[in-house]
Amino acid sequence: MENSLLKIQPKHKWFTAFIILFAAIGGIIYGYDLGIIAGALLFMHKTIPMTDMQSSFVVSAVLGGGAIATLISGPLADLMGRRIMIILAAMIFLAGVGLLGFAQHYSEILIGRLTQGIGIGIITITIPLYLSESLPKHIRGRGMSVFQLLLTMGILLASLVGLYFVPTENWRAMFLSAGIPGVILLFGALFLPNTPHWLLMKKRDAQALKVLRLSRNDEQAQQELNAMQTSIHAQQNNLRALFIHLRDKQVWFPLFIVFAVASLQQLSGINSLLQFSAYLLQQAGLQSNITAMLGNTLITSINFAVTIVALFLIDRLGRKKLLSFGTAGMAMALALSGLVYFYLPFGLLKGYLLLACIAGFILTYGVGPGVVVWLVLSELLPNKIRSTGMAAALFLNSMVSSLFASVFLSLTHYIGYAGVFGLCAFFSFLYFCIAYFVLPETNNKTLEEIEGLFKQKFKLRAPILVTESSN
Repeated sequence: MENSLLKIQPKHKWFTAFIILFAAIGGIIYGYDLGIIAGALLFMHKTIPMTDMQSSFVVSAVLGGGAIATLISGPLADLMGRRIMIILAAMIFLAGVGLLGFAQHYSEILIGRLTQGIGIGIITITIPLYLSESLPKHIRGRGMSVFQLLLTMGILLASLVGLYFVPTENWRAMFLSAGIPGVILLFGALFLPNTPHWLLMKKRDAQALKVLRLSRNDEQAQQELNAMQTSIHAQQNNLRALFIHLRDKQVWFPLFIVFAVASLQQLSGINSLLQFSAYLLQQAGLQSNITAMLGNTLITSINFAVTIVALFLIDRLGRKKLLSFGTAGMAMALALSGLVYFYLPFGLLKGYLLLACIAGFILTYGVGPGVVVWLVLSELLPNKIRSTGMAAALFLNSMVSSLFASVFLSLTHYIGYAGVFGLCAFFSFLYFCIAYFVLPETNNKTLEEIEGLFKQKFKLRAPILVTESSN
């Protein structure tokens, strides 16, 4: 298959690459912040004493802050623009980095993590939204995958930095190093244009066409502008009846898929396993800090490597196949992890087998949900509720992740580590069912064509029902 980037004229390639590079750099920030806590958690309690519950709160605080941010990010992105929100996210994140780097008390750590979470929450809304609205349809999947690739790169970088600081146990330096990608995002966002969709919403049609021509030829730009104008015109006509439209299957059915995916993504345990991975390996039998961090680095390396592979598959195999394969593999890997914890005694064998199972989980996650989830959240929602619906979905995603992480260690006291792995395997199986039986294929379709899939799906059923009743 011809490389999608070759379909872009040379004069447009630089701008497309610029969008992907600087907009998706937010993925590094998100991933770095998820990953750095795995190493820092091993040493923080030596400086600032914390209970297991407080440690869980420190882990979940970023996700809780993200949940708060998603409540306001969608409406603010519509009001102020995607570009301004990306700049704001970088500034808030950097403020959180400063709080953590110089924290002296547990409350300061918690506030710093919450502040970082707010910045990350804005990033998870606005950057996928920015990419989905700015990139041409034939590379949108690959461009969105770069966001996930840089997210996994951020997690890997965090593991390597954590490993570097293990001998000195300098957890403050681990947190302060997160400022580097934050500064890069802030600088890059200053040069980003507003998205064509947002410019049209603000009745700046000429500017929207100008931005479209930066990454498309004149004919493609005009065609997409016309399609957007029709879609946005319909959206404006229906805003007063938004709650009525939510009862329409053409709206609630994709909304159901998005909400289910947003919840099950976190109930699979992905964020908790990544952030507690070094701790889990220690509890299984890999007691050395260096060994536990090396295991964590192996896990994050696999996550990064398989995302590169998925980057080249997303626009070839499609979203549905990758998500179905990935969720099935996750369910099996988690079930095996539970069996390892249940049947094997504490020791090196148990530790290394658990490492292998978690690595399998991360591998299948990276090739499936890790890449596809951002596309599902940004592509399936109709234009008239996209930003608001995406904000609601990501609020649900962050809240579920935060709640799960906040009770993770406590939950192990009641049902054991095997029980937690079994619970995550069950939710991963439900995720597979949604992916295989419900999710439509959206590969190589414009946002307007994807919306048309749901309109056609339910409109085609009405005449059949009428005909049957008339007989």
